[in-house]
Amino acid sequence: MKQFARPSVVQAVLFCFIFSSTISLGEAVDDKFSQISPRHNPGAGEFVHGQGYGKILVRLTIFGAVKEQGVHYVPEGTDLVFALVYAGGYTDQSKLDRISIRRRNLREPLYADLDEIMSEGNPVPKLQDGDVITVPFNWKKDLATMLTVTGFVTSVTGFVVSVIALTKKSN
Repeated sequence: MKQFARPSVVQAVLFCFIFSSTISLGEAVDDKFSQISPRHNPGAGEFVHGQGYGKILVRLTIFGAVKEQGVHYVPEGTDLVFALVYAGGYTDQSKLDRISIRRRNLREPLYADLDEIMSEGNPVPKLQDGDVITVPFNWKKDLATMLTVTGFVTSVTGFVVSVIALTKKSN
């Protein structure tokens, strides 16, 4: 049977000193909230809003047609409108009538029509920790822009070809 050497007092003190003085960069995660420390330094695509002592921050992931996609830590009780404000707001390409909210323990996503909410004064959905919000792109607006540009380029090309053909006939 192999016996292990007992650690010396110096080794034990050194071990305690090293592990008690390290700063943990991990997050404390429990069943309800993802809490972050006030010293949390956000990485790329990670944003902290309303940071301060005594505030519980929940984690939202926001994708799609917003200015700042990524993980957003926002104060508990934040609704969809303020979450979009925290994400830099919606863009010209945002389609606000079918925003999806994926929530834990729900099979189907929730859908919100922000146009209807703002015009009719309907209640704004409150967000929960871990929600994934997707703001779809308005492809029709992009298609209209592309068709306008394509039409302009085609017109200019036709004009240039006509001028070249007329100058060759003249010579």
